[in-house]
Amino acid sequence: MTERVDKTEMEKLRFYYIKPDDYEPIYVNGVYGGMTPRGDLLCHFFYEYRDIPAEEVIPLEKGRLQTEKISYVQRIEEEPGTGNMRRDVRVGLIIPAHQAISFANWILDKVKKSGIIIEEEEKKE
Repeated sequence: MTERVDKTEMEKLRFYYIKPDDYEPIYVNGVYGGMTPRGDLLCHFFYEYRDIPAEEVIPLEKGRLQTEKISYVQRIEEEPGTGNMRRDVRVGLIIPAHQAISFANWILDKVKKSGIIIEEEEKKE
């Protein structure tokens, strides 16, 4: 049996994007994580926000709502001088270290091309 060898060099490579029917973009505004013992980057992407109260109470006076006297029952009791924020973890990604740099560069490139100006924090020495 003879083996056919294709001597032509590949000129391009096509990638096809397939989205499942249940595909849904997820909004996130924060990330937590770090490097795993195996050298992968673990990213827990979350959505951070101030939670809505469990309940609000509006007193009535002669059948009229007294909106200036609204009281709230918080879902989590707040300590004096402390605010509570929710962080709902939406998705976790495990990224090989060699791909993390590629992803970071891709993100930076997209932000630069957008024209959005991001101020950098001053470096503390």
